[in-house]
Amino acid sequence: MFDGLLDSHIQDVPKELPSLSELEASEVTLHLASRSQILLKLVEHNAFAYDFDNGGKIVRLVGNFKGGGIQKVREETNVVELSSHSGLALGPHTEAPYWCSVRSDGVHSPAPSSLILTAIFNPKEEPTSIIPIKPILEKIGSVNTLALTTKHFNFSRSDSFVAGVGEAGKNVSMVEFDEHLGFVIRYNAYRFSVSDHAPYAVKKAFEAFTSEVANFRPTTYNLSQNNVLVINNDIALHCRDIIKDNRRLLVRLFGSSRSAKMLTTNPDPIIATGG
Repeated sequence: MFDGLLDSHIQDVPKELPSLSELEASEVTLHLASRSQILLKLVEHNAFAYDFDNGGKIVRLVGNFKGGGIQKVREETNVVELSSHSGLALGPHTEAPYWCSVRSDGVHSPAPSSLILTAIFNPKEEPTSIIPIKPILEKIGSVNTLALTTKHFNFSRSDSFVAGVGEAGKNVSMVEFDEHLGFVIRYNAYRFSVSDHAPYAVKKAFEAFTSEVANFRPTTYNLSQNNVLVINNDIALHCRDIIKDNRRLLVRLFGSSRSAKMLTTNPDPIIATGG
């Protein structure tokens, strides 16, 4: 966490958020996103975007634009996408894609090494919650951890992907060992499942893992313009409760480390192939 930062001296929190397009072009958004990009460099990560998510844009605004929060938004329907553009609660997860964690696998780039978050508005101080993976793996033990490294897991396609791009996956692992990072994780509480044909030991390990995650007490962070949170996406899960105040608005960027082996389609700004 970077704390004690200056705010943008903007107006009071509005009665409701402007449109997404207006917010993306605002001076405050660009200022905070630029600050986050600089702070990523301090942890030796580079800001980048995927070609299959967020329209290939580096900056993503996280807020209730699609509905699903405590308060309804205009033109909200009964079907709300499960993504960071809705107000729904998001269970413990790492960021997609879920094919690999550090090195590219075939046509798939690995998951982001990090995500960096700050808030433009957070009137009710609604927190972002973090679950480190190491104590979870220590609790379930080495045999169950080893079972999670087998390719017996499936994941569904994210609602936030660009239409017609991105896909679900089958027969992937949840955990892998990296020589620099140790055990790294890929997981999403609402998109991952264990394969029907998986051995009993793998199903038991998945049950043990999900149980420990559900019972773990996360560390919570109240984001504002005065602080910035960098989450190591390789070794930590993050989540949030349902959005209570629709004016809550976060700015998010992805980061890639020097050890990450991305498949890039554009070098500046860095655009990586997704999955």
